[in-house]
Amino acid sequence: MSSLIDEVLKEAGFSDAAIADVKAGKLHYGGSLDAASDKELSVKLAFHVEGKIDNIKLIFLRLPAKKKYDPTVGDLGMIATDGGDGSLEDFAGVKLSPNEAAMDKLYSNAAPGSDLNLSQEEIEIFKKLGKNATHEQIENTLKQILLDRFRAYKKNGLAGIKPYARAKKEFSAGEELKNQILHGPILKKRAPVFHNYALDYPNNKPEEAEESFFWVNSIIDDKPTIALVHRVGMPHSGGYVYMERHFYISRSHNCLQGIGAAMTQGDEETVVLYATRTSTDQVSGFGSAAKRTIGNKVMGGRMAENFERARKVLAASKDLSLRNLSLDD
Repeated sequence: MSSLIDEVLKEAGFSDAAIADVKAGKLHYGGSLDAASDKELSVKLAFHVEGKIDNIKLIFLRLPAKKKYDPTVGDLGMIATDGGDGSLEDFAGVKLSPNEAAMDKLYSNAAPGSDLNLSQEEIEIFKKLGKNATHEQIENTLKQILLDRFRAYKKNGLAGIKPYARAKKEFSAGEELKNQILHGPILKKRAPVFHNYALDYPNNKPEEAEESFFWVNSIIDDKPTIALVHRVGMPHSGGYVYMERHFYISRSHNCLQGIGAAMTQGDEETVVLYATRTSTDQVSGFGSAAKRTIGNKVMGGRMAENFERARKVLAASKDLSLRNLSLDD
């Protein structure tokens, strides 16, 4: 008789041999997903973790120790830990560094289609600062924009995400994230309540759902790239289902969304299925299929390395509590 782990991983496209490897303690890279758009790169992974689901949930929701397993992460900070509307103080650690001079120039010359994800209204805000704006003025303006975007998303969900101005047509990260959810069949089949909440957020919140928010500064192409991240999860079928949504990314990518399921294997072990979709203009247009094939392989290899490191962090979480681990751990 097949277990829930076997059934879910088979539905995700993993072979019997791969499933056996995962249950025996290995990480398995399962390739890419059916693309929701021509801008998408995707990865699916399954891996085994020595640790209880409660400890994994703690890391996921309250102590996102990304710096331990993602070498691109420069810094991060929690937002509105009291469950409220947040404040500028939550973004005090956001720094447009390294390459401060280059970043100042980018924001001072912001325009539709530039190397920045800004709405037309946000572009006008930076224009009003003038060409001689100081680094501090630019940085503080970005912090206010991040706070405004966080509040709009928390109030109105995907519909509250301002579209990015482009040279020809605006890009809606909200619509892209919605289509990513709709394009994944397993979540809708296995966890329909959570599936609907992912689409309808903040409405129709399941009673057991918990969420957290944070910003993360990743260094991509030697430039700071700020993302606003929403994590939400809930118990399901004796395990845990969760979502990580990067509902704003300042440059390089448009948005990112990962869906995961943590399933118990015995008393002290967990098997995790994680699938992520990243939207980027860099793989759209002419030659999109070839660019996505290459991009998926590159991203898949990098994420597999990250999650190998993450497994060690999760395995070390057996004795974790909010009192003995910090964001910098």
